[in-house]
Amino acid sequence: MNTTEVKGTGLVSTRTFVKEKHPEMYNEWLKALSPSAQHLYSGVIGSSDWYDVETMYYQPLKKIADMFFAGNEQLAAIEVGRFSADFGLKGVYKVFLLVASPQALMKAAKRIISMYYRPVDVEIKEIDRKSLILTATRLYDKSEMLDYRTIGWCVRALELANCKGVNYQKVPSSNSGQFSVKFSWE
Repeated sequence: MNTTEVKGTGLVSTRTFVKEKHPEMYNEWLKALSPSAQHLYSGVIGSSDWYDVETMYYQPLKKIADMFFAGNEQLAAIEVGRFSADFGLKGVYKVFLLVASPQALMKAAKRIISMYYRPVDVEIKEIDRKSLILTATRLYDKSEMLDYRTIGWCVRALELANCKGVNYQKVPSSNSGQFSVKFSWE
C-alpha cells in the first residue's frame, strides 16, 4: 500500500474529541503519543496540510481506544467518526443536511472523503431508497480502525440528515485494499 496521508482537519477533530469528551485526560493522552505526534498535537495543526496516516492519525486514535474505550478499537473509531461528523458538518454543510436526500448526502460524502485523504478512491453503488453501499480505499492496511472511523462519520452524517434507525453492515470486498459497507435506514 502506498503511503496514505490525511488532511490536518482530521487531526484537529481527533484532538478536539479528546479535549471535549475527556478533558481531564487530555494531557495524559498527549504524553502517550509519539514525540512527533506530541509536538504536532500540542501546537498548531495546519488544517490544509497533509500528514502521515499511521503516525499522526492511526496511532493517536489507537491511544484513544486504549485509554477511553478499554482497547475497543471499533467502538472508539465509530465514536470519533461520529464526533468528527458533528464537528465538521456545520456552517454551509448544515444547510445542505436539511435539504439533501440521504443518497445526495452520501454522494457528497464521497467527495468529502476524497478531499481529506490521499490517495483514496470512494465509490457509492447499489443505491436504493433506504440503503446504499460505500466502497473505499483502506486508509491503513494493518487495522480496520480507520475504516470504522469513516463508517462512524457516515452513520452520523445520515442521522444529521434526518435518517432514522441508521445501520451499517460490512460487506465482503474482493480487494484487500478496500472496504465496503452497506448503510441502511428506516
